[in-house]
Amino acid sequence: MKNKILLGSVTLLSALMVAACGNGEKKATETTAAPTTEVTTAAPTTTAPTTNAGASSEAKEVSLEDTQRIGREDTGYVNVPKDWVEFKDPNSTTEFQYASKDAYNIVTLNVYTKDKYQPGEGETWGAKMIANRLYGSYQNNSGIAKIQGAKTKVVEMDAFLVQILTKDGKYFFTWVFEKDDKVYSTSFEGNKETLQKMFDLIEQTWGLDPKTPGK
Repeated sequence: MKNKILLGSVTLLSALMVAACGNGEKKATETTAAPTTEVTTAAPTTTAPTTNAGASSEAKEVSLEDTQRIGREDTGYVNVPKDWVEFKDPNSTTEFQYASKDAYNIVTLNVYTKDKYQPGEGETWGAKMIANRLYGSYQNNSGIAKIQGAKTKVVEMDAFLVQILTKDGKYFFTWVFEKDDKVYSTSFEGNKETLQKMFDLIEQTWGLDPKTPGK
């Protein structure tokens, strides 16, 4: 199990997806396996766990026991614990979400298309552009204690990983990657223990096939 962690709140997640429409000033790609660039809005008492992004190929095959495959044709699919239920953030419109029964741990699937997210000056359409915009949108958020970016893999696809620790101790990870002419994101928010279980599930089971993990 890779020790990679991050998080946010439901309202923060909704703001993130909207913010992808605008230009981000800070680049999510400034850091790789051991990020050296961090934006700290306050001196946090809790630190974000160190990530080892890019180590997906070294991860053991994840167990799919006690999981269910969820998702939508446009956003893709991923496996989550079988006792999770469909969740809908009233502030969101296009995302597909599933959550633990207490709604504290949430997985969100989203898709971005070029016609809706036009590149600005100096930008090139793709996962890097969306990741940079998401990363930039976080910088001045007063609820964030720590943020960093990294590179990793989602089912052998290159991905950008935005990692956040909020002041209230929640983690928020967003994987951003592209397939064909679309950019996809998968986000997890919740506690550290559940994130550790979900990390490999997200990186190894995302796909466009509703029945076969990783396809």
